[in-house]
Amino acid sequence: MAEESDIAQRRALARSIGDPEYRLRREEIISAAARVFRRKGFRAAKLQDIAKEIGKDRASLYYYTSGKDELFQDVVAEAVRKNVEMVEQLYKEKISSIEKLRALVVQLMESYEAHYPYLFVYVQEPMTHLDDSTEWSRMMIALQRRFDEGIRGIIRQGLEDGSLNVPQENVRLIANAIIGMCSWSHRWYHPTDTSSGKQIGTVFADAILNGLAKKAD
Repeated sequence: MAEESDIAQRRALARSIGDPEYRLRREEIISAAARVFRRKGFRAAKLQDIAKEIGKDRASLYYYTSGKDELFQDVVAEAVRKNVEMVEQLYKEKISSIEKLRALVVQLMESYEAHYPYLFVYVQEPMTHLDDSTEWSRMMIALQRRFDEGIRGIIRQGLEDGSLNVPQENVRLIANAIIGMCSWSHRWYHPTDTSSGKQIGTVFADAILNGLAKKAD
């Protein structure tokens, strides 16, 4: 117990100093964890697998992380952060709202493919219903709010430019529908399927933006 406490203190000190070499090595470990989680899944993956991925022994990893759960949180946070940045960048783009929504859906499904399966684990597990008891929870809540607001913002832009026929009071509902359509793919999507994330996103975007009913001649 004393040894674990000593390692934890050393780890906290190294992070507070902000040493570039320490940060670089930790980023390498997080990247290795992402690869292992992708291959084996979160539950099957072990810290030893991550250590082996970068040619280190498991004990040496504790200087950089408290364990597999923390690495999983880091990996998920990075994937979610990139999705938030993607949505916020689309919001700023000088293209039509229709194009923005199409790109959003396609890129979100590509993200689920690129970060399979650990991003789906985050989506489907109770950890998406977070309280604010930890720093990680507070960060993820803030990221989720930015993501949701980014999508609602793009829809509002469509109302303003007349490209979307959505009542103002339904903006949140439509945003939730888009998020739900993509997120629910965790129930059936697997990267070995014949359709890629981009192909699935394109089909979803067509359904959302064009509708499913056949247009009258």
